[in-house]
Amino acid sequence: MKLSLGLTGLATAALALITGAASAGPGVTPQITLPAYVKHQLGNIVSRLEKGGSFAKAEQQTGVLFDQVVAYGPSSEPILFRHVDYTLRLIDALRQVHDGQTRTRLLSYLTKNPKLAETLLFLIQPGTPQVSDELAMLEHLHKAVGAEAAQYPNLTSAICVVLYRPLRVHINENAATSPDPVALFKYYVKHQSLMYFGIKHVPAELLEYVVDTTSSIPNLKWALARYHGNPLVGSLFFRIRYDYSALRSGRTAQLDSHGFNLPNILAYGGVCADQAYYASEVAKAIGVPSAYDTGLDGVVGHAWVGFLQAQGTHGWWNFNVGRYAEYQGILGETLDPVSRRQVPDTYISLSGQLIHTTAHGRWNSTALTDAADRLIVSTLHGGLFNPPALPSEVRAEAVAIRGATVRSELDLLYAAVSQCNGYAPAWFSVRALAIKHKLTYSQKEYWADKLMSFCGTLYPDFAMAVVSPMIETVRDVQEQNDLWNKAFVMFEQKRFDLAANVRMHQAAMWEKANRPNRAGQCYMDVIQRFANAGPFVRLALTKAAAILEKENHPNRVLTLYEQTWTSIKPPPRWASTFVQESNWYKVGKTLEQKLTDAGKTQLAKKVGAMLASGV
Repeated sequence: MKLSLGLTGLATAALALITGAASAGPGVTPQITLPAYVKHQLGNIVSRLEKGGSFAKAEQQTGVLFDQVVAYGPSSEPILFRHVDYTLRLIDALRQVHDGQTRTRLLSYLTKNPKLAETLLFLIQPGTPQVSDELAMLEHLHKAVGAEAAQYPNLTSAICVVLYRPLRVHINENAATSPDPVALFKYYVKHQSLMYFGIKHVPAELLEYVVDTTSSIPNLKWALARYHGNPLVGSLFFRIRYDYSALRSGRTAQLDSHGFNLPNILAYGGVCADQAYYASEVAKAIGVPSAYDTGLDGVVGHAWVGFLQAQGTHGWWNFNVGRYAEYQGILGETLDPVSRRQVPDTYISLSGQLIHTTAHGRWNSTALTDAADRLIVSTLHGGLFNPPALPSEVRAEAVAIRGATVRSELDLLYAAVSQCNGYAPAWFSVRALAIKHKLTYSQKEYWADKLMSFCGTLYPDFAMAVVSPMIETVRDVQEQNDLWNKAFVMFEQKRFDLAANVRMHQAAMWEKANRPNRAGQCYMDVIQRFANAGPFVRLALTKAAAILEKENHPNRVLTLYEQTWTSIKPPPRWASTFVQESNWYKVGKTLEQKLTDAGKTQLAKKVGAMLASGV
């Protein structure tokens, strides 16, 4: 047997240590290390499976072994956690395959191809309903492309977890479906030298956002010939002519009548959804991870594109180049290609950091997070974490047994982010502990500082998404305010939209504490400093006006709207179609109505005329 991670050879060595009583001397119990013991046990478990043993029993035994590693294993030895987590994931996945012959065949194939096995199994989400379909796709690819499936483990794994069934998307009235997975695999392998980041060494976690294309293979080849090597592929959003006439008249767009594909989008134009789809699909054609993003500004939907960029040792997602300026600052959602659910785009922004990480670092981080989550589940559900003691011949290095305590959970999560600080689930586990009020103020402060120091500059959207709910759980208003101010300092120079978001959180905090004056100061800071940073200014105006009216200052409300409107930049002439969606127009319409209500009809007409002319 050749189990991943070399378990058989190491198990044999461990067995020699266990049975080597003669060398230890009479009456002396032979000693082996915890890693050697674990690998020996794992080797035996998998060996029994290969001989037709029970998968249910193997899962139970491996779970106990994992708990022993959690209890006794030092977090400084992440490979130990990875060994046992990998085996548990292997068994859990194969248990979802109901046909015995298929299960045996897959077990043999995976143990003979350890790199592919680890890549796929650390990518698969255990317990999800599509696991058997993902493994069926693995068999399908193996039969179709032979040894190449194992030679390209990242590509194979990404296709398995994304295209386990056809992916279908709707772009307004049009629909598109993913190409044949085998043909897509062959496309990327054949053209890998033209892919912007390559293919073979791009992490599977990022290739998920490449292989989730819904363009035909001929369309992908067309895009590759035109755009390969484009470093700002998101800017192709603006290469597509906006179909103004279709928007104004409500008639069928030219694109709809000619057929929905990449060449026709370029030839006939479309609306923002088509522009975003074009840029996103071209990115996938040239090997750049990309995401089709959508969001709401009030009640109007918008679409834009996000794509991966990298320089030196850093990678990041760019959600700004491929979107209209009027919609900067709007929070968006994108499709998670694995779960096929909409998720905040802030959640994927951290994955840009993975571009230059090692597979072992990512897998170690996953295993340590899984270990922490085993403790967290025990803590949150009131269960007991009481793994059996290690055999007397096993020498554990741990000074103290790790139990189901928050301190132990954070110790493992710290080790996880130290292995790969781009592994988002580790940060989400810390956030979950904070939301459940399991962390002290000092622990929240420590992790908020750690998150902001790592993510605040390079991945500010992700940092804000994780740190906000953590800070909101701080009960003492002044302590919570101190943490918000730290976040604000991180964002105020370069990310006005996030800085404004922080101030809005602070304002809500002060209102909840019945401190309207402090809340008003926060709203005014947004109005005065961030009027052009996104949609926050409109809510800030509404909230500030409500405070003024409650304090019987109606005239100051009118002045506030007048001053704010004149400070907001109107959209450029070329963006006339989007004037009505801009802050300038919406605040102006509110001002026009308030002037009318106040009896200042001439001023109201003047504002209305300016809004109508777009200047």
